[in-house]
Amino acid sequence: MSKYLPTPFKNHPSLPIAIIGGGLCGLPLAIGLVKHNINVHIYESAPAFSEIGAGVAFGVNAISALQLIDPRLLEGYKLHATFNEDRERDATFYSMRWGVDGENGEKKGDRGWDLSDKWFSDKTRSLGVRTRSCIHRAKLLEQLIALLPPGTTTFNKSFSHAIDLSDNTIQLFFADGSSALCSALMGCDGIKSKVRARVCPDVKPTYAREIAYRAVVPRANAIAALGADAVLNGSLWCGYGAYIISYPIAHGASINMVAIRFDADATSWPENRESTLPVPNGEIQEKFHAWFSPLVDLFVQHRLPSKWALHVLAHSSPYFNGKICILGDAAHATVPHLGAGAGMAMEDAYILSELIANVGDITHIEKAFRAYDMIRRPRTQECVRRSMEASVGYGFRGKEGEDVKGDLERSFRWLWGVDLVGELEIARRVLETGIEGCLMGGEKQMVGE
Repeated sequence: MSKYLPTPFKNHPSLPIAIIGGGLCGLPLAIGLVKHNINVHIYESAPAFSEIGAGVAFGVNAISALQLIDPRLLEGYKLHATFNEDRERDATFYSMRWGVDGENGEKKGDRGWDLSDKWFSDKTRSLGVRTRSCIHRAKLLEQLIALLPPGTTTFNKSFSHAIDLSDNTIQLFFADGSSALCSALMGCDGIKSKVRARVCPDVKPTYAREIAYRAVVPRANAIAALGADAVLNGSLWCGYGAYIISYPIAHGASINMVAIRFDADATSWPENRESTLPVPNGEIQEKFHAWFSPLVDLFVQHRLPSKWALHVLAHSSPYFNGKICILGDAAHATVPHLGAGAGMAMEDAYILSELIANVGDITHIEKAFRAYDMIRRPRTQECVRRSMEASVGYGFRGKEGEDVKGDLERSFRWLWGVDLVGELEIARRVLETGIEGCLMGGEKQMVGE
C-alpha cells in the first residue's frame, strides 16, 4: 500500500490551472485533477467537444490507466467497447494476413500468424475487457464529459500565446482578442500544439514518410467481400511498403479500415503544407495495385475523401518549462502502428494528475512537472521509436512473414507490461529527493524488457 495519502490541495486563491485542449488527453487530465479537488479550467478551440476518426484501440496499459484515473471511466468504456467476435481470439490483438503474394509461396488473402497476448491476458480479463479492445472516439468522449463538473470548459477559445506575470501567474491570450489568467498551464493541444512553443520551441513535427487512408464499411458489405472471420476480428493485411488494418467497431455494426503506405518519394513535408489532403480518384488502386483485390475494392468503395500525412515528435527536450507543461500528442505524437497514442495520453493524465495532487500546493507544481518529465519522457519517446519500427515490419521493409512476429511481440509486451502504479511510486520518490538517482538501475526497466 502506498504511503502517499491524499491531503487537501492548496489551490491558488482565485485562479485555476488551465488546460489547453479538451480531447482524449485534456479531459482525462481534468478528471484526474478534479478528483483531488484541484481547481482546473479547460479552454477548447472548437464550439463543442468532438473527435475526428472512428475507432481507437486500447491495450491493457490504457485500460489500467482509465481505471486508475476514475473507475467510472472503465465502466463507461466497457459499455461501448468492441472486441473480436471469435471467443477463441479473446487474447489476440490481430491476425496477420497476406495482402500480397509472399516470396515463399504465400498467397494474397491467406491468414498467417496471430499477434496474441501471452503475458497479461489474465489482467486484461480481470478488468472486464479483452486484448483486442477498441471504442468509437465519440463514445469515449461522452464518458469523459459526463465526469466533469458543469462550467469546467470554455469553448471557442483558440489559444495564441502566454506570458509570465510578476506575481507568478500566467496570462493566456486567445485568437479572438480575449485573455485569461491561470496559476499554471498544461498543453493538451495535439501535435500542432501552440503551448509547446513555450516549452520546447525548437521541437517540430517530423514527417514519418507515411500516408494514411481510412474507410468505414457496413458489417454486411465487409462480410460479403472478405468473410466473417477476417472482418469481425482484428486483421492486419501486410504487403511490401504498406499495410491495411481492419477491425470491428460499434459492437460489430461497422468495420474500421486504415491503409498506410510508405512514401518512398519524399523525405520531408513542407511546414506550410496541410497534412490532410483530398484523395485523388484512382490513387488507392494505383498504390495497392498488386494487392488482394477483394480487400482493395472494398476499401475503395467505402473510403473517406481525405488522406493524412503522418508525423511524429521524436526528441529529447523536457516536457515542461517553469509552470507550463505538455502531454499527449503535444509532447510525443506518434504513428498508429502499435495502437498506442491514446493510451500514452491516458497514462500521462494519470501520472501527472497524481503528482500534482501529491505536491499539495499550487506553488510547488513545477516539482510535479519535473517528476512527470523524468518518468514519462523515456517511455513515451520509446513508444515513438517502437511504433515507427513496427511499420517497417508490417511493410516487409527488411523482414517478412513469421520473421516479423518476434520483433512485434517484444514491442507489444513492452507496451502492455508497464506498471503504472510502480511508475508513480518512482516519480513520487523523485518528488521527495529532487534527484534522478531513483530512476537508475532496475527501477527504470519496464516489464517485458
